[in-house]
Amino acid sequence: MTMTIRFHQYGAPDVLVPEDEQVGLPGTGQVRLRQEAIGVNFIDTAFRQGIFPMPLPGVTGVEGAGMVEAVGTGVDGIRVGDRMAYFLAPGSYAEVRLVNAADLIRTPDDLSSAEVATVLTKGLTAWAGLNGFYHLKAGETVLVQGASSNVGLLLSRWAKTRGAVVIGTAGSEAKRAALQGAVDHALLSDSDHLAEQVRELVPNGADVVYEFVGKATFAASLAAVRDGGTIVTIGAASGAPVVDQAILTSRHVRMVGGPMAQHLQGKVMQASSDVFNAYREGIFGEFSATAYPLANAAVAHADIASRRKSGPMILVP
Repeated sequence: MTMTIRFHQYGAPDVLVPEDEQVGLPGTGQVRLRQEAIGVNFIDTAFRQGIFPMPLPGVTGVEGAGMVEAVGTGVDGIRVGDRMAYFLAPGSYAEVRLVNAADLIRTPDDLSSAEVATVLTKGLTAWAGLNGFYHLKAGETVLVQGASSNVGLLLSRWAKTRGAVVIGTAGSEAKRAALQGAVDHALLSDSDHLAEQVRELVPNGADVVYEFVGKATFAASLAAVRDGGTIVTIGAASGAPVVDQAILTSRHVRMVGGPMAQHLQGKVMQASSDVFNAYREGIFGEFSATAYPLANAAVAHADIASRRKSGPMILVP
């Protein structure tokens, strides 16, 4: 028997409960993966709360890494004992799970499963922000709303190394101080004069704004972006923004968003390689996760809800 974390109703973190399960043999096109580390991402909480509904009882989580212990028919190039990882494959909060082989990527020999589960999904989201939603060029000015978030931090650091001038915002003085070295200019996201502060730094406005906050900062984002610029909505921690399409149109501001997976089609191997190389080279800085036992998944979610912890998190079976 192995452990799976399920929820039988939508709700608070305590709906996540450990259950024993006997995971059978993989079907056609599947492998059975014994997981060594499971990434915790904000989307996991949205599944748990029913913001993104799924059939109940449900298993949240989209990211994990481990070792293949059985291979189904029709699977080529994967053997028992191979170390593999995945992103955006729902149902990851489990000690052992069945997963489609098409969703797997090979884990680099020099990185542990814990390191991969810490950086893969978040790094790929940052990659899509810089190479898919928008193609960042050296010399451009970037405003990252929510630069202290996990993905915001990776994107900010990566954009800076690519030659962009990065203005990052954070929701508190402590978080703003933590952006030291990750951005060129750190501002408070709740300032009544945020747009004016950005315009003082770049009078014509930012070429691109990456929005991880949403409703609370969108008005400042629109005021801070240049005419003809781009706003990329990747997250909405404060709720969905109210968008005045007439203003966007009159100023020729492009607004893009949606699932990051659309920008990875046919590029997963290149994108994941770029993410792992950036991690190795220290571009992401000290990006290590707080580890929780799998059985304590509810504690991890409670820590997210109360903001008791910052930085990435993983679950360890």
